[in-house]
Amino acid sequence: MSERKTDTISIGNGIQYAKVASRLAAFHEDNPSGCSIDTSCQFTEGWVIFTATVSTKKGTFTGHSMDKVSGRQKQFEKQETIAVGRALAFAGYLSSGDIACAEEMVDVVSQIELDTLKTRYWKLNEDVLKGKSKADIGWSFNDECRTVLGEEADYHDRHNWTRESFNLMMTKLGVDSGVPFEAVR
Repeated sequence: MSERKTDTISIGNGIQYAKVASRLAAFHEDNPSGCSIDTSCQFTEGWVIFTATVSTKKGTFTGHSMDKVSGRQKQFEKQETIAVGRALAFAGYLSSGDIACAEEMVDVVSQIELDTLKTRYWKLNEDVLKGKSKADIGWSFNDECRTVLGEEADYHDRHNWTRESFNLMMTKLGVDSGVPFEAVR
């Protein structure tokens, strides 16, 4: 199967991703008839799981997305879009050869970013935290996050972070979002 790279946007660090809308446009242009995109959704134990199936003359391709039900604005639509984007990528509509879509990547808080926040927190509170165990420092960081963000979540795990929460903590800890992470360590 030949891959079709679509128009991309830059999401930072030189990474180019295709918006799902661009992938859809290319898909419909290449398949004026005999194609379909079907989506379904299920809720289970506090999670929403989307499945998207793209059917073309070349075959059928499936993409999934899953997230905790949080009530965030546009969460439902976003998860459906991610599933469709993944199915389109499997069908050959790629961005820079990657499967993930821009909507997915922009919201991801990396382990490096989370570690940077933790390191910055430790440096700001070094006198108070000196001599404490790594676990106690982690729980102290978690408590600080809950104080700032007002949420009952475990902030040890990057999967619990939204981009909005991450940016709020960066501001609270005095990290300029324009400064490369290496500079704040």
